[in-house]
Amino acid sequence: MSRGNCISNRNIRIISTYVENLLGNTADLFEGISFPEDRYKSAKDYLADEDEWTTFETFQKVFRRAKRLVGDPNFYFNCGASSATLRSWGRFGYFVQLFSGPNDGIRRLPFFNTNFNDTKDIDIIKPPTYDKKLKKVRALIRVNFHEDHDANRDFIGDPYLKGIMASIPTIWGIPPAIIKQPLNGYDPEVLFNEEEEFLPFNLDAKIEDKKLTIYSPVEKKRKVVGRKVLLEPDIIGGRSIFLGRFSELHNGEENSEKKRYVGILITESLSANNINILTAGEIFKAPYFILDITYDRLHLWNRVLQSFSRRGKEGEPAYGMIDTINQLREAMLAKDMAYKELEKTNLELRKAKEDIDNYARNLERMVDARTAELRKAKEDLLTLNRDLEKKVKDQVEELRKYSELRRYLSPNITDRILSNGWNFNKISHRKLMTVLFSDIRGFSDLTDSLEPEEISVLLNNYLSEMTELIHRHEGTLDKIIGDGIMVFFGDPISTPDHAQRAVLLAIDMQKKVDQLKDEWLSYGYDLNIGIGINTGYMTVGNIGSEFHRDYTVIGNQVNIAARLEQMAKPGEILISQRTYSKAKDLATMEKTGTVRLKGIHSPVAIYRVQFK
Repeated sequence: MSRGNCISNRNIRIISTYVENLLGNTADLFEGISFPEDRYKSAKDYLADEDEWTTFETFQKVFRRAKRLVGDPNFYFNCGASSATLRSWGRFGYFVQLFSGPNDGIRRLPFFNTNFNDTKDIDIIKPPTYDKKLKKVRALIRVNFHEDHDANRDFIGDPYLKGIMASIPTIWGIPPAIIKQPLNGYDPEVLFNEEEEFLPFNLDAKIEDKKLTIYSPVEKKRKVVGRKVLLEPDIIGGRSIFLGRFSELHNGEENSEKKRYVGILITESLSANNINILTAGEIFKAPYFILDITYDRLHLWNRVLQSFSRRGKEGEPAYGMIDTINQLREAMLAKDMAYKELEKTNLELRKAKEDIDNYARNLERMVDARTAELRKAKEDLLTLNRDLEKKVKDQVEELRKYSELRRYLSPNITDRILSNGWNFNKISHRKLMTVLFSDIRGFSDLTDSLEPEEISVLLNNYLSEMTELIHRHEGTLDKIIGDGIMVFFGDPISTPDHAQRAVLLAIDMQKKVDQLKDEWLSYGYDLNIGIGINTGYMTVGNIGSEFHRDYTVIGNQVNIAARLEQMAKPGEILISQRTYSKAKDLATMEKTGTVRLKGIHSPVAIYRVQFK
């Protein structure tokens, strides 16, 4: 299902950039276009914001006006093709710089499509593959319009999309791709009789007796230009797909109980006023659109030229891409929430309108006052119920948030987060943080010699003391696995001194272990723990599936801390170089050497914290 604002303003950006390149300005392009005046000064400012989305009607209005201003019969295709030469994709230009070649660009079309429109889906039927017979790279793409979006209304978007696709190889210095469209989903009776681009030709398309006829503006007479055929599927990658193969339609087959797809095969090409109207061999009224794309193979020389054109900007794409992805995620979440709210409001308005219409139709003068009283009483009761239900839901939600936060954080931090309206279900993100791992040394030997009840008493007391220390230093308790503990600092509340907090916590944990030794010795066990700490960039957030998520951190920097903990001897605290650089003034620390850790590419410098 398509949402109300279904067209990304990135499309408007491509259009306006092309018009400005040709005419020198876009003065008349946005005249009379509505926009949210509470957030933008003008329609141009609103439509230039690539993070905003607009309606299909606004997009069509701007696009058709742009063609009239430029006066180019092939404007829609040329506009799409200009996106490569004018680099008018906005922040998506960062992605293009990371592509290895046109094959990579073609494969990413479904991703880009979802961020440019919400009217259709793109599926790669056959990925880019070199065809020895054609001596070209060939790809097959399927375009499916959403059920609530009529493809016949989006005709001008067809050449625009082809233009964008055709321009992809030109980024690497290769000639534009050749795009054929053997199948399309247009209904010729609707398209040629109602689409604004074809109205001047008075085509008067009709399907009668299994034939398509139109009035030819060239020959000034009605002629047959197509006939009904049966579509025959091909098997591609184990899937049954219509690619343009057909058989002739015999009597009775069209109305047969067996499901068969009937299309309109165009038998004669037709052009008028430099506009291609029909292409022989194409099939109309197909269940979807098929695009057959061919282009030259990327050679070494083109790769070399491309690498030189990017030199000096190597750091720019990565940071730009990260920023773009984060903004895309936030924009998509915001748009989805806004769309759901708008959909809910529309349903309420529709229901309210129906109630008013029914009330007006059934109203009688003699019972007007009584009916109004009953209706008001009903509305008051519904309002009361809604308010009560909302209060209950809000309170349940607050309790749920509090319960989730208490799993990880101290009561003080939990209260601070809830008072600021923090959303515990936010998306994961990269951040500079510190992570600590600890583990009781030789604990498996203890479990072999004591009863489960005795182990439970010792372990519960130990974990309670450790948890109290973690809360005191405002760390986030990630998880407890048996006798092992994982804690991270710096999220959900950012603390610039996260490395110092982790080291101070480790020292307090070792001191607390010294206090607990007597109790453990009474059971015949000398309590000792090893601790590993690392500071670095890691991914933090709610990670998992929709059925189970954990608020945690992941990444190579987390693995380094875990490896340091495994290396730590009983009573030792081992930290990495980055943690040492931020916390070296807290205690005496000595460098123990540089080692290679399993799974970590670069050597790691290790320091031991002296705490006694």
